[in-house]
Amino acid sequence: MVALGFRIIGYCFGLLSLYAIWQDMTSPGRVSEVFGQFWFEYSPTSLQVVEAIVSRYLDPCSLFVGIGCEPFLWHPLIATTLAWPAALMFIFLMLIFLGLARVISGRSLRRADSRSLKRSGER
Repeated sequence: MVALGFRIIGYCFGLLSLYAIWQDMTSPGRVSEVFGQFWFEYSPTSLQVVEAIVSRYLDPCSLFVGIGCEPFLWHPLIATTLAWPAALMFIFLMLIFLGLARVISGRSLRRADSRSLKRSGER
């Protein structure tokens, strides 16, 4: 069931990549749209919420004050990916989610095969 969810999310990212490619091809004289601008045009509040969550709750430097390091998760890493072309990022996210779905479904198939062998009495 989880694999099916990842597969659906992967296909949605694939459709978004096709839309971003179509949008880049139909707008003359414009360079391909960056991922951050694409996200900001369609959902600016979610971009701000994700930035706040990642900076405050997911970055290890902001979670543990005793470490004494600068936050590194949002500004160098995620902000860099926000400057990449939107179609490229959507294709990358599609491949990640479809790969996760394949790994998860592959594990469940192996478990089912081993259970059926044990039930039939063969080793």
